Amino acid sequence: MAKRITETDPQAAALEVIPLLEEISPSMCMAKWLWSSIHLTTGLTNSCFLPPLHKIDAAEVEVNPKALHNTAQKKKERAAMLCGEKPEGCSTCWRVEAMQGDHLSDRFYRSSEPWAQDGWDDVIAKGADGDIEPRYLEVNFNHACNLACSYCSPHLSSKWAEDIEANGPYPTLVPHNSIDYFKQTGQYPIPVREHNPYVEAFWKWWPDLYPKLKHFRMTGGEPLLDKNTFRVLDYVVDNGRPDLDMSITSNASVPEKNWNRFVDTVSFITEYNKLNSFRLFVSVDGWGKQAEYMRDGLDFDRLWNNVNNYLAKTHNGLVTFIVTFNMLSLPSIKRLLEGIYALQKAHNVRKVRRDDATGKLTYYGNHRVFVDTPALHHPAWQSLKLAPQEHWHYAESALEFMKAHPDGQRETRWTGFKPHQIARFERSIEFMKEDFATEKERIDAQQNFVRFFTEYDKRRGISFENTFPEYKGLKKQWQK
Repeated sequence: MAKRITETDPQAAALEVIPLLEEISPSMCMAKWLWSSIHLTTGLTNSCFLPPLHKIDAAEVEVNPKALHNTAQKKKERAAMLCGEKPEGCSTCWRVEAMQGDHLSDRFYRSSEPWAQDGWDDVIAKGADGDIEPRYLEVNFNHACNLACSYCSPHLSSKWAEDIEANGPYPTLVPHNSIDYFKQTGQYPIPVREHNPYVEAFWKWWPDLYPKLKHFRMTGGEPLLDKNTFRVLDYVVDNGRPDLDMSITSNASVPEKNWNRFVDTVSFITEYNKLNSFRLFVSVDGWGKQAEYMRDGLDFDRLWNNVNNYLAKTHNGLVTFIVTFNMLSLPSIKRLLEGIYALQKAHNVRKVRRDDATGKLTYYGNHRVFVDTPALHHPAWQSLKLAPQEHWHYAESALEFMKAHPDGQRETRWTGFKPHQIARFERSIEFMKEDFATEKERIDAQQNFVRFFTEYDKRRGISFENTFPEYKGLKKQWQK
């Protein structure tokens, strides 16, 4: 019988799922069966972001496409979990659970989410060796991308690959973004023009996979530059799934014809309820020219206009801004949050009805615009930790703005920032105020900052000093 978590608060739901998991095993985690990230560009996979990626057997998927997710390594780890053992790849969760106090690891959060509940019976029936369809799946079809973001890599962006192929790795203390490194570690993508057994296997699996999915997300590269993305969307048009949540991660700065095709298709999907929800994750880390510097190739005005266009044309289409919060985000982070708040006021549905007898007001709406602000950890030379203390006030001012505009007040129920969004921003500030483990790490990060952004400016024809006057003299200071 399928397990049903009654709590809607994530922490309460995680607490509720613990005894249900322990009925099966003290180390059970539903994500090992029902959650999958598959890098079709490289043939790598994991279940949950915490375990390391491992290689998919290319020969096996030609015979059994379900082996894209059901790899020999995952089956071995599933068997260990069913016996109460703790797979090494899940060490992050075991460390959290070993800490003093009531610490909830990701396995409890993952296992309590709605998509996991749907597949509970299937997990029990299939056991360790059976092939199962994940309920939560994230894929990237290729690494084609029109941007070369400062913290990205050639295995995730074709634009970065062009830079490294032409000019070599960046001259940081350890050469940065060497293509040879990614090839040696099996992380370099199969070229688009070559046969890709993983993409081929995906489409063979798709008719069996699609009916079981509860959440499907496409990433990149830039997925709106890939034909497979539109093949998925066209499939949804013809084969609606009103119980499926779908999402896509985009830089929202693609050529006009690609954007228009995307919006037109999603507009049809949302208007005719072909999906339960469609969410656009937009990657942007600051405002205006500073955002363009961090994500080289970005046209910020085009991005902002495109998001407005998407919100205006789609029926209840959702947007989440993914802000990879880094040192260069600080000067313009508050302006970005103000812009997101303005989008909420413009596009979140807000209706008010007054009861004639009592005069009571009832508010209706749909919160469509969200934000997530995870802190950048790597590369260290761009992380928040490196930000001088005299610049911390930018983040603190932005936090004050969020707290002054919370979602949940009766008059503004459909605009503002939700408690978990504010909490995420606070955690990023806490990370910013942590020091490096050693003085050497801090000095190395400062030296790499100078080395990287001097070369970055040279290759891209831009200027750190002109774009970030708030950090005037910083490179010279650290160069000494």
